[in-house]
Amino acid sequence: MQKDNLDKYKNSSTKTTELVISKTGKKALSRNQQEFNKLTTKIEKLQKEIEKKQDRLNVALKMYGTDLYPLKNTLFTEQKNSVIILWEHYKTNKLSKKDQRFLREIVSEILDMLFDELTAEPDDSLKQIYNELNGSNFDKDMEEDEEETKQLLQETLRQAKVDLSDIDINDADALYKKMYELKNKMYERTNNYTQNIKSKKKSAKQVEAERIQEAAEELKKKNISTIYKQLAKLFHPDLEQDEERKAEKMLLMQELTAAYEAKNLHALLTLELKWIHKENDHLESLTEDKLAVYLQILKEQVSELAEQKQGLVWQPQYRVLVEEYGPRLQQYPYETIRFAITEMKIEIGEVKKNNLLFKSDNALKHLKSFIKKWKEDEKDLEDDDELFDLLFGR
Repeated sequence: MQKDNLDKYKNSSTKTTELVISKTGKKALSRNQQEFNKLTTKIEKLQKEIEKKQDRLNVALKMYGTDLYPLKNTLFTEQKNSVIILWEHYKTNKLSKKDQRFLREIVSEILDMLFDELTAEPDDSLKQIYNELNGSNFDKDMEEDEEETKQLLQETLRQAKVDLSDIDINDADALYKKMYELKNKMYERTNNYTQNIKSKKKSAKQVEAERIQEAAEELKKKNISTIYKQLAKLFHPDLEQDEERKAEKMLLMQELTAAYEAKNLHALLTLELKWIHKENDHLESLTEDKLAVYLQILKEQVSELAEQKQGLVWQPQYRVLVEEYGPRLQQYPYETIRFAITEMKIEIGEVKKNNLLFKSDNALKHLKSFIKKWKEDEKDLEDDDELFDLLFGR
């Protein structure tokens, strides 16, 4: 059932071509040949894992937009109705003073939560309750909060000795831009410090290691360039008379160019395997020196792919998911959103039920029961905090 639900959001995936050196007769593979096979297998596995993870993140994002976001709006509306109903009960003054105090706290807490979730100007009904609850004016309080934030930002920039003479200090956007510039300067300063440490006098061993590394880099570029040039000659569409073959080679040329620009040896070798030799027999003839170069490139690619897999969740399109659900998305993106949808539906049902009871003939009885439950939940939270303090301190 879970697979069916997941599949309705997914796009079809592509297959990858295996790149493996096979044994020739009874002759065992050399250590470098075994390492080559191990790395290419790992690369293909990582590529599949990245594709699968990307699919699951895209599914999670689509579910958020099509299923979860509308539910969030429904919950917001129901919670807003709760605030309005509860505030009306508060004003009737039919509860004990203690319950009145708790009901006021409940309304204030729900109202704060609603304001935190707002992405636009709140409507007049919520503003009015805020004004009555706090004995102030919502718009004025928001202006004062914004001014305090702006002043704090100015003071932070002044302490960091950032020149503010070239901007209007009343312009919040300009201040945030300055803060961003300061962040970049601090990063640059740290980076320069690191580079200075690295550029200090090196030992003979370090110098030799760097020389070997540079030589290997040159050899890598040469091998990648050689493969690219060989394949470019074969794939060049202008040399093809048949229109269908010409179109096919144009696509191949695009794929080849992308692999070359990314310095993706695995992709280049796979193209060579697929379109020139059709089989991977040519890999057995690679010299040990050439294999050693390939191994270094493939190791780097494994590292890059591992980083890419880990960093997928931090791509800009998933920001809304990360901000709400954090680390859980790394391992369980689809499951996290599916669980959130289930929880949201349950919460909406509970809030709707409470709202109906708050407006029923037994509203006062239910309200007292609701306040009692709220007090118990608050007490449980306080006990949890005390236990945390006892065990770990603050």
